[in-house]
Amino acid sequence: MPAIIEGFSEVFEILKGLASGVKTAIQIPENQRKEMRDSLADTAELIDETLTILKQHLTSVISELRFGDRQRAKQMIYELGSFQGWEDKYRRFQLCESLHLAAHKLEDKGLYKLLNNISFHHPEIIQQRMFDYIGGEVNAAKSVGTMLQNLTPLADSVDSDFEMVVKNLEEARNEVGKWRQAFIDLEMEIRNSI
Repeated sequence: MPAIIEGFSEVFEILKGLASGVKTAIQIPENQRKEMRDSLADTAELIDETLTILKQHLTSVISELRFGDRQRAKQMIYELGSFQGWEDKYRRFQLCESLHLAAHKLEDKGLYKLLNNISFHHPEIIQQRMFDYIGGEVNAAKSVGTMLQNLTPLADSVDSDFEMVVKNLEEARNEVGKWRQAFIDLEMEIRNSI
């Protein structure tokens, strides 16, 4: 499941670096700094919402597996790898549009240009990475979908190794929860610095 972790890990580091840059950039007027920090905090919050949906869905699969119909649970596990399904979920919750707008808002507020004054030599590369990870429904759904596709083969082991299947799903959910908490903490840290 490294795809989602790698992607969200990089976004996390970029947001953290941008927040630090805004905090230390004394040449930026306070009202503009506040707008920049708000944009960063809003972006962290949107990523948290994305991870919340994923965590809730994994919890539903685990609950069905433990307490419901095993055949239904198998079907749910097979469906985890459905890229189209996750793209639809992103559309339904309008997260893709919100994340896309957040990525553009960071650009509008001059946050990528601010990177020139920090430690990044090529802020356009950082900007492209942000757009790659959160800039559109396909990218966001794909980063989640890759991790879920790696869980799909577990459906074949529900009858033969039930506890292993539950353990792997719980580990995936815990990993998502860990990153969700990291983005919540980052959002709070950014908002408290305003």
